Amino acid sequence: HYISNDPDHVAAFLGILRAGHAVALLDPMLSADRKQALEGNYRPEVVINPAFAPTGQIAGLDYRVSPGSGETLHPSLAVLLSTSGSTGSPKFVRLSLGNLTSNAEAIAEVLDIRQDEVGLGHLPLHYSYGLSVLTSHLIKGAPVFLTAKGMMDRDFWIDLKTMAVAHFPGVPFHYQTLRRLGLHRLDCPTLRVMTQAGGALDRATRQACHDFMSARSGRFHVMYGQTEASPRITTLSHEDFHLHPETVGTALPGGSLEIVKPQDRSFSDPDEGEVVYRGPNVMLGYADCRADLALGDVQNGELLTGDIGKLEAGGQLRLTGRSKRFAKIAGLRVNLDDIEQVAANLSGEAASIQKGDQIWIFVVCPTDVGTMRQALIELLVQRFTIPRVAFRVQPVDSIPRTERGKTDYATLERLP
Repeated sequence: HYISNDPDHVAAFLGILRAGHAVALLDPMLSADRKQALEGNYRPEVVINPAFAPTGQIAGLDYRVSPGSGETLHPSLAVLLSTSGSTGSPKFVRLSLGNLTSNAEAIAEVLDIRQDEVGLGHLPLHYSYGLSVLTSHLIKGAPVFLTAKGMMDRDFWIDLKTMAVAHFPGVPFHYQTLRRLGLHRLDCPTLRVMTQAGGALDRATRQACHDFMSARSGRFHVMYGQTEASPRITTLSHEDFHLHPETVGTALPGGSLEIVKPQDRSFSDPDEGEVVYRGPNVMLGYADCRADLALGDVQNGELLTGDIGKLEAGGQLRLTGRSKRFAKIAGLRVNLDDIEQVAANLSGEAASIQKGDQIWIFVVCPTDVGTMRQALIELLVQRFTIPRVAFRVQPVDSIPRTERGKTDYATLERLP
């Protein structure tokens, strides 16, 4: 289902689940070739909002019926979400209805979602954070205002006030923009809760948002999660912010956190290690092709997050780094190795890292740097559908290597 933030699309999604089918939620803005590759890999029986050759239309939505593959799906499988945002990666997270329901109930509890309050559905529904906003409100019988408008659209703010929005979810980009424009200019009297996830937000902006919501007797929650956890893992309550401003809070109800020490890595801080989460919202497992959809639960409620952190007083989680090669830009998780491969295919030798809210691509380019930079950014924007300003291409004489011949990312992070 190439799903849009539209009532008809949500109705189709809910109907699919109610009928006991499994559905992959995907970005409708994916290129036609990426859609074709995904459909060829997973061979769905029905495609909603297809890029080409619709068979018919139901309730205003185009669909296409395909032969499928005849391979049986696991009965627990309900939703597939991409592990890499809107890149069109064939790797999916397999979620059960139980995963989604348990997470929705826990989120509704900790955020105090109320039946008579409107949630803002502006985040893409193929993105796990956007989907969780929808499910956590619906499970409480609360309305959601769906919109495809963005923060730079004047009507977006008019709609917020008109629709009496109470819950505003956002990623770091949204809150940095709000702070730059002036939080005091936000004219929405019904706004009671702001939530932030989708990557690390700088301390000053978090403090400004917390102070803004405190002044209006509202709440600001910092949250942490992964698609693999349906997606929420922790929430920092508004009241705990002043005590633990650098943390992402405690595990959701029903979940637990543990810090483990990988055997192949040492840490300067003895309390640091890899964050392991356990809970009923942990995915069934991954899928790379249609045959994987027949698999059951291989995780057994345990998720090795790939994030590095430590537990502070009261079980508050403080994240200090990542052990996996992923970046989070504008709330979308992107595989840095995928970006590196695209750059290497164009320039011959490349490496990529995340610095702040940008992805830096270091390239060895002895010829026309300007032409190569423009060509690479165009290619990356087309391939990964994240903002152009998120990419910075930096020419270097050589890519630094470790003694084992691997890319020395630590050295690259220290480069000016």
